[in-house]
Amino acid sequence: MVCLPGLEAFIDANKDLIDVIEIEPQPQWFKSAAAGVPYAINTDVLAQLRADPHPRLVHGVGFPIGGSVPPQPEQVALFVDVVKALDAAWASEHLSFSRASGPDGVFNTGFLLPPLQSAQTVALAAANIRTLSARLPVPFAFETGVNYLQPVPGEMADGAFFGAIAEEADCAILLDLHNLWCNERNGRQSVLAALDDMPLERVCEVHLAGGDYLDGYYLDAHSGLVPADLMQLAHAVLPRLPNLKALMFEIVPAYLPAREIAHRHLTAQLHELHRLWDERKTTLQVAAAAPRGVIHHAAAVDGALPSPPQWERALAGKVLGIAADEPCTLPLDGDEGIRVLRQLVAAVRSGTIVDSMTLSYRLISLTLGETAFLALLQAFWKTRPPEPFATEEALNFAEFLRTQALHIPHLDEVLAFELATHQVRMYGQPKTVRFTCSPLPLLMALRTARMPDFTDRGEFALTIGP
Repeated sequence: MVCLPGLEAFIDANKDLIDVIEIEPQPQWFKSAAAGVPYAINTDVLAQLRADPHPRLVHGVGFPIGGSVPPQPEQVALFVDVVKALDAAWASEHLSFSRASGPDGVFNTGFLLPPLQSAQTVALAAANIRTLSARLPVPFAFETGVNYLQPVPGEMADGAFFGAIAEEADCAILLDLHNLWCNERNGRQSVLAALDDMPLERVCEVHLAGGDYLDGYYLDAHSGLVPADLMQLAHAVLPRLPNLKALMFEIVPAYLPAREIAHRHLTAQLHELHRLWDERKTTLQVAAAAPRGVIHHAAAVDGALPSPPQWERALAGKVLGIAADEPCTLPLDGDEGIRVLRQLVAAVRSGTIVDSMTLSYRLISLTLGETAFLALLQAFWKTRPPEPFATEEALNFAEFLRTQALHIPHLDEVLAFELATHQVRMYGQPKTVRFTCSPLPLLMALRTARMPDFTDRGEFALTIGP
């Protein structure tokens, strides 16, 4: 099972049913103020994960290997340290990109975006994998990605693209069957056709999950149990994977109450995955041979396609509403997947703000209304690209709010309090915030989503400790 915050109690209660956990370390990272340590990880969380008795895998979500902008060396170093600290059997990352280079420098996309499936990208991704693998003490696998765009004329088919990268980089594959199922349902290559184009002997891990719909698209939302049709497909696919070592179930804990998914439903899902695994052991087949000559076939039409940096600038620009510094002849404007990606980026950015500045969000919404808050978010997004760290996104949003002359009582003080809590985590030192009203009644009212009573006036100071 993928181990996300909120699933700890379930995983602890099902030690005998769960054989291995997969950890995504980047959500526990933060920018550090310590000298020579620009990035750090929550040491308490890391200690808890190390104490877990399950075997562990590490799955990156911070610097995908499908883009032309290299990750910061300090982040790679921390990733390697976490892999070592958790004694992971192998490590993996996404075959996507999350940063692009524009006229004003490198910017973040706010979401994992699909690379152009060309021979140039094959060479680029393979080089990225070799560079990262050289730093890792364990084998590396890339995850087969989800892609909400329609196939671009002249680009490689999904399976051929994945297979060519695995062969060129000589690495393992994390086969996310739910991703490929999303791709098929949204008009891309079928799952079985993609598998026929892949060296299945390289698959070491499989992901299964549930999804959701948005404007007619099926999303890799990790929002529910594995659909029956996908589970049936998995029964046919897993016997074709002779070197499969792990079968992972992914679900985002926030969806459990919303979808009325109880722990007993998760337990039943894991029992079903055990039956799938046991059946595979008795029906194992010889993997289909990987095709040869795919890269040469793609190169014949590759000259008509943009380079990876050009594609990244064009796609990120369309998704974020940033004017491209050079024209892109590909038909991105007519692809409805762009609209879906825009909504997903907006959901991630708004969720980051609400989660990291909950009290400020509530004060604005209680005073001006939810629609006004959403309008502020949309105006803010036009001024700044996304930030990968919640603290940086919160700081930028706070600076934006201070330019808006909102005239909301005590908003500046609540903003200062929430930013201070982030800074205390970063610096590990106490920080004092000043208020012109009694701070605890104000903050406690917002914690319960109530409009505060602003009648209590005075000079107050609140100190936040590490």
